[in-house]
Amino acid sequence: MSQTRANILMLIAALIWGTAFVSQTTGMGSIGPFTFSFSRFFFATITVLPLALYFERNNFAKIFFNSKLLILTIATGIFLFLGMGLQQYALQVSQISNVAFITTLYVPIVGIISRFVFKSQLHWIIWIAILLCVLGSYLLSSNQSIEIQQSDSLIFIAAFCFAVHIILIDVFMKQFNSPLTYGTIQYFIVFLISLFVAGIYESPTLKNISIEWFEILYTGVLSAGLGYTLQIIAQRKASPAPAAIILSMEGVFATIAGWLLINQTLDLDKFLGCVAIFTGVIIVQLLPIFKKTHDR
Repeated sequence: MSQTRANILMLIAALIWGTAFVSQTTGMGSIGPFTFSFSRFFFATITVLPLALYFERNNFAKIFFNSKLLILTIATGIFLFLGMGLQQYALQVSQISNVAFITTLYVPIVGIISRFVFKSQLHWIIWIAILLCVLGSYLLSSNQSIEIQQSDSLIFIAAFCFAVHIILIDVFMKQFNSPLTYGTIQYFIVFLISLFVAGIYESPTLKNISIEWFEILYTGVLSAGLGYTLQIIAQRKASPAPAAIILSMEGVFATIAGWLLINQTLDLDKFLGCVAIFTGVIIVQLLPIFKKTHDR
């Protein structure tokens, strides 16, 4: 697969994720966030499982009988559950633009983790980008109620979980190229944990779940099943900098979708906050390219 094709796949994934924020928001009218999540990831699992069995039939055994690969897969599923669960919970209160753009903070967080865990070198301007992201987050939440601010704070934790999720995908795929099997197992893990939490706190029923069937199918089959699988496939071939920028476009797509479909508009502070975060994200990813060009 060429880098161009990989970039196109990630742009499709970002578009699906962005528009899915609307379904994630409207799909909780009759059910709780974790009921929505387990229903969504049930369909994600059964969407990808047949493909995994057809194209990568023997890889399930290879993962399960390799302790390192199995631990990586389980950890990836747990961090995906934490990220998606917190994001879904926050959408009960927070506006789509807040959730979407604060979620994209996973991009600079990946850089910070790489610096302090993997001892990668960071250019000084990265800290300027991080300050822009912090400023943007402040502008998105500062003039909101305490309830919304508390909800937005959960998204910061979700962004950290998504950052770890991306790093684990990179580590796994460099060791074993099995995107469909890898995706199926982590979706099933999210389904199981979400089902457990929903069973304790939300008392889900098939009747209530069926009311939200369209939103569940859209986010399950397309956003989770197709979107995350495209990410796993494309991330192995794409260059890290363009990949992160393209994936972070989900914030732009989500804000536009929220405005067009459910009339969630932005005031000046929120608009400037979105611009600040997006600028910070781009700086974090484009700087290494310019630095390599300059060094030549």
